[in-house]
Parts: sequence; C-alpha cells; structure tokens
Amino acid sequence: MVNLSVLKGYEGLIFDLDGTLVNSMQFHIRAWQEVGEKRGVSIPTDYLAANGGRPSILIAGELAEKYGFRDSFETLQREKTANYVRHIPELYVYPDMKALMEYAAYNSIPMIIGTGTLRSNVEAVMKYTGIDKYITAFICSDQVRRHKPAPDTFILAAETIGKNPADCLVFEDAPLGIESARRGGMDCCVVKDGHFDLGEIIHPDSGR
Repeated sequence: MVNLSVLKGYEGLIFDLDGTLVNSMQFHIRAWQEVGEKRGVSIPTDYLAANGGRPSILIAGELAEKYGFRDSFETLQREKTANYVRHIPELYVYPDMKALMEYAAYNSIPMIIGTGTLRSNVEAVMKYTGIDKYITAFICSDQVRRHKPAPDTFILAAETIGKNPADCLVFEDAPLGIESARRGGMDCCVVKDGHFDLGEIIHPDSGR
C-alpha cells in the first residue's frame, strides 16, 4: 500500500498528462506512426517515446526534415491529432494515479496539469476520463514559448495555482519532463505504467 501522506509535505502537485495520469502515450506514438506509414516511412517507437512531452508541431517539423515529407508541419500535426483522437475512447486513468488524485482532493492539496499536448486534446481527455472531477486547471503547449525540457511549463503551472515551484511535486513519465522539473528546481516523482514510488523522489539539487 502506497503511503500518500508524503504529499502533505508539498503545497501543490503538478502532473504531466500523457503516460503519467492516463494510458495515452501508446496512442500518441501509434498516431505518429500512422502518419509515417501513409508516406511509406516507419517511424521508430524509441524516437517517439523519447520525445514524449514535446509539442506535436515540433515533432512534425523534425519528421518532415528527416524523412523529406512535403506536407506542411501544420498538415502533419492535424493528421496526427485526428489519428490520436480516434483512440480517446480507449483511454483510462491509471488506478494508482486516480487514488492519488482522490487523496490530494480530500486533503485540499492544489493540483494542476502541465503538458506539451494541444489544448483540445487536454480538454477532451480530461472530460472523457473524469480527471476534471479532481483537476480543473492545466497548462498546455500554446501557453509557453519554451517547452520541455525547459522548465517553463511547470513553473507556469506552479504560478497558476499560486505556489512557489520549489514547494511543488511533479509527476512525470518521460525523460524530457523529468529534466524540466529539475531545471525548474522542483522535486519529481517518476511514474511508469501508472505506478510510482514516493520513497524515490528525485530532488533537483542532488539528482535523487
């Protein structure tokens, strides 16, 4: 049984969305691979997983340059988004993360999402999965100029809930997001397949 009382030592909780709160990362990856397959290209899963947390328009640009896609970045982004949206009915909140949100809500610990995905995707996923019962605030890709691994998303998230970033705990599944928390001077708890260990929090000053 996870001891959630550690959360009371923080003034706010900041969550990545895809792959952290919900099982959506696999569908983002598949959506990009469908874009590639349409053009006769196999986009490696490892590349897409390593870029979790980056805005899709930036990934579109890299893919276009690497594979010589003639479509505009915006066209690639729209196609990927359409592919992804089809999978929203398959999404669910990881059980351990749901229990964590319930605990934080019961104990009046402020929560917010900080993600590199599109606003429309965030709103749709939160509503469909019921996350909006616990968390109503979020920072998405169009609200910052510098994206993960820059700390801007998480810093703005902390400011939005009126907290000092150093007093917040970030939950992340992707390397870019973990680095973002470190650069922002924030503690980070790594989430893997919906599981986490509050005894293994990464501190920005020590690397662990």
